[in-house]
Amino acid sequence: MTTDRYPSRHQAEASITERKDPVAYRNPDFSEGPLTKADEDFYDENGYLLFENLFEPDEIKAMIRELKQTMERNQDRDSVEVIKEPESNDIRTVFEIHKDSGFFESLAQNDRIVQAAQQLLGSEVYITQSRINFKPGFKGKEFYWHSDFETWHVEDGMPDMRAVSCSIVLTDNYEFNGPLMLVPGSQKWYISCPGETPKDNYKSSLQKQESG
Repeated sequence: MTTDRYPSRHQAEASITERKDPVAYRNPDFSEGPLTKADEDFYDENGYLLFENLFEPDEIKAMIRELKQTMERNQDRDSVEVIKEPESNDIRTVFEIHKDSGFFESLAQNDRIVQAAQQLLGSEVYITQSRINFKPGFKGKEFYWHSDFETWHVEDGMPDMRAVSCSIVLTDNYEFNGPLMLVPGSQKWYISCPGETPKDNYKSSLQKQESG
């Protein structure tokens, strides 16, 4: 019987335990890539890396153009991959964008992203989830503080913390426009959440998160 090293949603109160997996894996077989030792050390200590101007202006323009076209194509689409805001028909998120057999599939395979992920994880990599978050101004609802891994582990079956998220930010983040915020050092800990996971929770949690 396999013991769950990261149990959650089985108890009445939350608890915090130390992470049981490495943060940066530092496998010599995957040491070649864009990240320096200083980058890996920073990631190990803080849990994130930030690269400004990683893509050229023309590449950013192409991303924004494709993003707008993706929104238009999916505006009236009824699908599990398309998540709408809970109180409107505005698109909140489109999932599985790396399967579009076009622009975003190519972007997901970009060496600047893939090689950095391979360095951090010390292995070959694959995509477990991809998405575009639109968050329309003045209409988009908040994302509460949460741990991606806790959700992926409990609801999707990801066994260990051997994963990395990559976000390409196309809108400047300020304190007044709903920025993505991170907690440096939080990667060293695991928070077990109280309660249980409602049936088919994924169908509603992407609109309004209440578990995890």
